[in-house]
Amino acid sequence: MLTSLVLSLLAADPACETAFQTLRTANVVESGYSAHVGFVRARIGAEGEPVWLLLDTGANRSALDAGFAARAGLPVLAGSRVEGTAGVIEAGGTRVEDLRLGGLVLPAIEPTTSDLSGLQGPGGEPAAGILGSDALAGLVVTLDFARGRIAVAPPSETSARAAACGRTIATHDDNGILRVDAVIDGEALPLRYDSGAGLFEDPHVWINLSQGQWAQVRGDRPEAAPIATLGGSGTGGQVSLPVHAGERLEIGPLAWDEPRLIVQPAQGYFARPEAVGFVGNALFWSQGLVTIDYPGRRLTLPPAD
Repeated sequence: MLTSLVLSLLAADPACETAFQTLRTANVVESGYSAHVGFVRARIGAEGEPVWLLLDTGANRSALDAGFAARAGLPVLAGSRVEGTAGVIEAGGTRVEDLRLGGLVLPAIEPTTSDLSGLQGPGGEPAAGILGSDALAGLVVTLDFARGRIAVAPPSETSARAAACGRTIATHDDNGILRVDAVIDGEALPLRYDSGAGLFEDPHVWINLSQGQWAQVRGDRPEAAPIATLGGSGTGGQVSLPVHAGERLEIGPLAWDEPRLIVQPAQGYFARPEAVGFVGNALFWSQGLVTIDYPGRRLTLPPAD
C-alpha cells in the first residue's frame, strides 16, 4: 500500500519521478530498520569487517563500541564527556580514516568510544556504533521506508530537482544536529530531528518536549495528569517519561492531529535551560521516504496527493 501510494503520486510528473528514483538508488547501502531506526552496513578500509552502524541525525558526534575499536586496532585518543538524553558519561576517543558506505568513502572522523555492546541492529544482530552528523554532513541521505532501504550520496542537482517538485521542510544547524520549526497547539517551537530515536508502532505521532516547551504548550491550562507514563533509556541511564495529549502538530507542509507529547525529565542534555525536544523517523514513516539534504538544509518528501 505505502509503496503503491508513493509511486502513484510520482507518476503524475515523470521528471519528478526520475529525481526521486535517482535519490532512492544512488549508492544504496546494505541497510535495515528496527523500531523505525535505520542501520547501515559500513567497513573500515576496503578489507574491513562489515558492521552495522545506527544512522543518527540526533548525534553530532559518531560513536563506536570500545571493544570493537580495540579489535579493529583503532588509535586511542583523549576522552570527553558525552551529554545524552538521560545523563552524562565519560567516553574515550578514536579516529577513523577510511570509513566506507557502499562505494562512498567518508571523510575522517573522531568518534567517541564507550561500551555499546548492547546496541542491536536489524534482526537483533550486534551493532558496532552510531553514525552521526559529523560523518553525514555534506551528504544527501535518503531513508526509503517503503522499500526498507537507505541511500547515501554526495550532493547533486537531483536533490534540488526533487525539492522543487516534492514537499520540503527547512532545517537549521543546532550544534551539529538538524533542527526544524514546528507549531504545537498554536505554539511555535523548535524541534531536533533525531533519526536514532526508536518508537513502537502506534497510530499517533509522538514528540519529545523539554520541560520548558511543555510549559509553553500548556500555557494557562491547569496541570493535568499524564495519559500514560513510559520508561526509556538513553546515553546516561534510564528515564521516566510522562505523556500528554496534544491537539495539533504542524511541521512545514505536514500536519497531524492528536499528537502524543512526551515530556523529558531535566536530565543530561534536557537539564539545560535552552534544551529543545525532538522527533524521530516515525513522524515521516507514512510518507514513504524522506531525504535528508545536509548541503541544501532541508528535508524532502514526495509530493502530496
